[in-house]
Amino acid sequence: MARSYWVVSPNIRNNEKTVGAWRQASVLGHAAFMGYGPYADDYKKTGAKFAGTLDSKESQIKPGDLILIARRHNHRPQIVGFGVVDGSYKRSIEGLKTPESFGSLRRLSPFVPLSGTPNGIPFIDVLRQTSALRRIDPAKRSHEKVCKWMENQLKQPLKPQPVAPAPPIDVDPPGSHQLDYKVRTKGQIIIAKNKEALLMRDYRHWLKIQKRTLSSLKYKKLQCDGYEKNRGNLIEAKSSISREHIRMAVGQLLDYAYQGKTHLGAPNMAILLPQKPLSRVVEWLEPLKIRLVWQEKGSFLDNANGQFA
Repeated sequence: MARSYWVVSPNIRNNEKTVGAWRQASVLGHAAFMGYGPYADDYKKTGAKFAGTLDSKESQIKPGDLILIARRHNHRPQIVGFGVVDGSYKRSIEGLKTPESFGSLRRLSPFVPLSGTPNGIPFIDVLRQTSALRRIDPAKRSHEKVCKWMENQLKQPLKPQPVAPAPPIDVDPPGSHQLDYKVRTKGQIIIAKNKEALLMRDYRHWLKIQKRTLSSLKYKKLQCDGYEKNRGNLIEAKSSISREHIRMAVGQLLDYAYQGKTHLGAPNMAILLPQKPLSRVVEWLEPLKIRLVWQEKGSFLDNANGQFA
């Protein structure tokens, strides 16, 4: 293996509250981020090694190297993805917002998102140490196994096909906002169902990239849109980010969870949406332990640090 292999932590600013947002930035930007700047004046010259700006012959990241964005958290691997370093370091990506400031970034192409660990691949062995940047040593058997697995995934990475986000629907006129339903024509219902079907198709494909399987569950006359057995994830898809659609999804999820509690236990519940809704529309979901998954720039993100995406 000619290239070097590296691990970069997704906890860019040593702030647990923003790890999930940094994950989203890496998935959207196909990039690894470093809190340190590209100069050899920080602890162990970490920023300069990451950016590849050392004047000496010390080990540093170069174009063509492979970066795994991951860390050990609560004694388990927490992985964002991995990819091949493309070009020199950068300070920003046009159109991409990050939760905090950072020192530099490396673009990764191809990039493979990964929110779980495949069976039999010892990722935990390359994440024993806690640091912002460290090398993976292919001379070690367990490290070599991880490197070979990533190389195989990079040969033919699958890419989900994005669909256009659903437009907002009309809301009830003032004076009828207290109604719990709205009458829609049969044609409107069919259009909504088609959009949900396309959204579910793309979401299944996104999970397939990560070797995850989304099926469905049926209980008497009730059938959920998606269920990921290995993670206990219960999914309800909606074609719009309107409050009406979100309220409907909440009722369906709670009903599915209650009716199937004997077999499901306490599932992880999430609403799948075509785009990210405004925080004021969904802030009430937090105490209900219902999360969100949404499509953005051909990727799927969530507000549960990769539990659903």
